[in-house]
Amino acid sequence: MPYTITVDATYGADADRVFEDALDFSEMQEAMKGLAVYEGLPDRAVQQGDTIYVDVTMFKILKTRDHCMHVERLDRDARIVQSREHNKAIKRWDHTLSVQPVDGGCLWRDRIVLDAGPTTCLTARFCQFVYARRHRLRKARSIQKSIVRGEVTP
Repeated sequence: MPYTITVDATYGADADRVFEDALDFSEMQEAMKGLAVYEGLPDRAVQQGDTIYVDVTMFKILKTRDHCMHVERLDRDARIVQSREHNKAIKRWDHTLSVQPVDGGCLWRDRIVLDAGPTTCLTARFCQFVYARRHRLRKARSIQKSIVRGEVTP
């Protein structure tokens, strides 16, 4: 059974600018500094239709090879990007990233629908930790997070 992880972070910056920053693979690398290294990311912004295979090394010792990231949707006007990801251990990692204006800034929402077989519950908690950590490093004003058993659609 899948789990849905939601991490909401508020920022005191323009939604368009924050969204464009979110599309930069080097920004993701920076937000993961000290936790994970991605080998094989392109040297450019996300593009709709991208299918990228990367090797991810967590904590400098745990390596996942051939993690597949497919960018299914990129809507700059709506400030939404949706990827479908998977690897040998994770059947489904569907990530929807949305950045929307709110009073005095913007709300960045990461919603991940995750199925990692028998390790889904543990992987969901780790996923939540990783996304919240990224927002702390980005200096979010506030961070809200939740994990729900089952699939929650946007």
